[in-house]
Amino acid sequence: MIAAFIDKLQRQGKSPTTLRSYQDSWARFSRWYEKEHPAPTPTGGPMEPQMATQLDVANFKRFAASNFKPNTVALTLTHLNVIFRWLSDNGHVPDNPAELVDRITVPQATPKWLNRNEQNTLIRAVRQHGKIRELVMVTLMLHTGVRVQELCDIRLKDITISDRKGTLVIPNGKHSKYREIPLNVDCRRVLQRYVESRNTNSDYLFCSQRSERISPRGVSFLIAKYAKLTGIDHLTCHTLRHSFGHELAVRKIPLDVIARLMGHMKKDGSPNLSMTSRYTMPGEEDLARAVEELSWI
Repeated sequence: MIAAFIDKLQRQGKSPTTLRSYQDSWARFSRWYEKEHPAPTPTGGPMEPQMATQLDVANFKRFAASNFKPNTVALTLTHLNVIFRWLSDNGHVPDNPAELVDRITVPQATPKWLNRNEQNTLIRAVRQHGKIRELVMVTLMLHTGVRVQELCDIRLKDITISDRKGTLVIPNGKHSKYREIPLNVDCRRVLQRYVESRNTNSDYLFCSQRSERISPRGVSFLIAKYAKLTGIDHLTCHTLRHSFGHELAVRKIPLDVIARLMGHMKKDGSPNLSMTSRYTMPGEEDLARAVEELSWI
C-alpha cells in the first residue's frame, strides 16, 4: 500500500528527495510500531503499521521526541498525517489516526549562507585552483541563485548577453516553473570569456568528460572540493543559492522581487512570500552578536 502511495507522489512529479523523505518517515514509524507490537493479531496475522491507532501515533510522538531531532519529529508527523489520510481516502483504513495528534512546534531553520568574507575566500580559491569553467559555475550560483539541477540544465540558447545587460532563462525549474534572471556585470564578464573559450559542440553550458551535460553530483563534488580547500564547512551548492537570497534581503530588495528571482512561486504564478521570508531571518552570527551586546566585559 505504501508503494502505491509513493507511486502516486511520483506521478505527481515529486522529486526523488521528497519520495525518499516520505519513505524514511514511514520506515521510522514502522520500526517503532513493530517493536511495540511484536505479537500477531488475534487472527494470527502480523501487526502492520497501517493498523495504528491515534494512541499509537501519540506514543510514537513521545518516543520520537526523546530520540530524534525536533525537525525530524515534526517532519515525520506531517508525513504520517499525509500517508494515513491517503490510506483513509482510499479505503485501506477507517480513519486517519494522525489527524488529531498535536504537532510539535520548532523554530524555523535559518538557511545557511556565506558572508561576504567567505564569498571572497571562495572566489579567491576558485581563481587560484580552478579554471574559468569552475569560476562561471560558482559565480552563477552566487549571483543568480540557480539550483544545482537548474545549473546543469542550462543550454547556450538559455543565455542572452549584450554589452549592457544579459538574461538567463530557466525554462523548466523546480516544479516545472519558468523564470528569467537578469545577469549582472560579474556574470556577463565571466560567461563571455567562458563561452568564447569552450571547445565542445554540446548544447549545454557545462559538459563533463563522459556526458554532454554535467550532473548535479559532479557539481556537488566540485563544491565539496572547495569546501575542503577554504575550510568553509557549510559550503554546499544550496548554500550558494541561499547566499544569493540573503544578500538581496540584506540590501532591502522587496520580497516579491526576491521571490521572482529565486523561483518561489505559487501554482498561480504569484510570489510565494512565506518561503522567501526565510532570508530575512537572523542567522547564527546575528544571534551571537545580539547576546554579546549584553556582555559585561
